[in-house]
Amino acid sequence: MKKQVTQLMIALLGLSAAPMVFAQAAPGTGQVTFNGELTDDTCLINSGDEDKTVTLPTISTQSLATAGQAYGSTMFDISVSQCPATLSNVAAHFETTNMNPDTRNAINQATNSPAQNVEVQLLDRDGKTPILLGSTGTFVAIDATAGTAKMSYGGQYYATGKSTAGNVTAIVRYTLAYQ
Repeated sequence: MKKQVTQLMIALLGLSAAPMVFAQAAPGTGQVTFNGELTDDTCLINSGDEDKTVTLPTISTQSLATAGQAYGSTMFDISVSQCPATLSNVAAHFETTNMNPDTRNAINQATNSPAQNVEVQLLDRDGKTPILLGSTGTFVAIDATAGTAKMSYGGQYYATGKSTAGNVTAIVRYTLAYQ
């Protein structure tokens, strides 16, 4: 009887240790944990900035002859107002369903004579630092007295190879993000 109890205890200890073995990640596996926060507060995007059109300059394909070349940067502003006192900083978080997953730039969606091997790359407020789609630009302080802020960003052509002449159209959505 004592031998059976001892064997039973060993078996139970083995079972209680089993979940610890399964809790460890197997080689070649990992985990992603997403954390975030939602707020009831928001700023009002000023009229004309909710649906902007930014016209990039007409440039030569010779400026976009090899992959990685970027030219034609053009800055634009997004202004907000009526920001509640509970918010301190605001930025645009850029997204698109038409993104090149390798460069995280916006794919050319022009349907009438589209240029080839060219995308639109977003730029942060300094006009030089790329903003990858799915990322947030630099946060700017909200004027606490006026409840306003102005965010500056840019866009430019980005070559994925030797570009060809044609039209370029890229659409990027943004959502206001807060700190």
